[in-house]
Amino acid sequence: MRHFPAIVAGLALALSVSPLAADEAAKLAQQINAIGSEADGYPAAAKAVTALSKMNADAIPTVLAAMQEDRPVASNWLRGAVEAMADKGRREGSPITNDTLIAFIDDPQHSPKSRSVAYHLLKQQDESAAKKLIPSFENDASLELRLLAVEKLMEDAKEKVADEQKDEAIALYQKALTATRNAHQASVIADALKELDVEVDTTEHFGFLKNWHVIAAFEFAKGDGFNTVYPPEEEIDLEASYTGKLIDEIPAPATWQPLQLGAKEKRVDFNKAFAPVKEVIGYAVTTFDSDQAQEVELRWGSPNATKVWVNGELVASDKVFHAGDNFDQYTAQAKLKPGENTILVKLVQNEQTQSWTNVWHFELRVCDHLGTAIADAKP
Repeated sequence: MRHFPAIVAGLALALSVSPLAADEAAKLAQQINAIGSEADGYPAAAKAVTALSKMNADAIPTVLAAMQEDRPVASNWLRGAVEAMADKGRREGSPITNDTLIAFIDDPQHSPKSRSVAYHLLKQQDESAAKKLIPSFENDASLELRLLAVEKLMEDAKEKVADEQKDEAIALYQKALTATRNAHQASVIADALKELDVEVDTTEHFGFLKNWHVIAAFEFAKGDGFNTVYPPEEEIDLEASYTGKLIDEIPAPATWQPLQLGAKEKRVDFNKAFAPVKEVIGYAVTTFDSDQAQEVELRWGSPNATKVWVNGELVASDKVFHAGDNFDQYTAQAKLKPGENTILVKLVQNEQTQSWTNVWHFELRVCDHLGTAIADAKP
């Protein structure tokens, strides 16, 4: 455990909060966490925020501990209350102590969101103390805190480059790449390593799946095709052929064809595999070997509407057209069985004709809840 003396001091200070105050803070935080997706509980939550904002700073850890990752709206309200409490404490000369915040940050049982908020409170009142913690965030469950640690490694690597210490710079950049879960950071690190004569494939780092079979085209049917069950959804037979949609650009019948992505490639591009056409549906399938039964996240991006199945079970359905194409744009929870698992993607291209809509592709990876790539166990 990091910063042991600070933790002991912080826990002692936390215990100094009166049980009555801690209990009241917990009840008010519970009211805020009761906010529903349909605006249920907002009046009570607003009153709770006002009441919390008037409490002393020593109740801040109780409120921070109430933050839940799956309740982002409530967490933002709780953060506002915490910041008001901290500001009140500073004005009155009784701020929350550094040791208390450090103890909270160092406790992995607290949510990543709440620990990140605690870090920013610490930085507001003592930037030097906050900076000392940054190296310890290299493998942190809070991606926001981890981002800071990776930035520090990158800064240290730049200094080594400036001092003409090439080997040391390479080692630091590689350490930063291992730690990062951020696409922009990874790209910057890869460019820096290339300047040092080290080639890096960030698509491998993030675990994008590259070995696919694709098939097209099926009827868009004025949008109804998104929910129409076409043969690939009923069975995967890579030797089969289907009538499909009769269009000049894609010869009938529809048959599966292999699509292997190369180094530094991550995009399964149907325009390249078939033709740049509109009002069509295609499918892509791959297998992923897992060394154990495990829960994973599938993360993908696409400018087209998508459906995703794992072992025949629909895990995601996103009927969104041409609203961007971002890294980890969509996320779905999935359960893998030991051995071979089948991942099927339905990719729907609509009728829009603007030049920027002439795209028909996706990218997909398998990872844990932090975005760490899970490797295919195939030998």
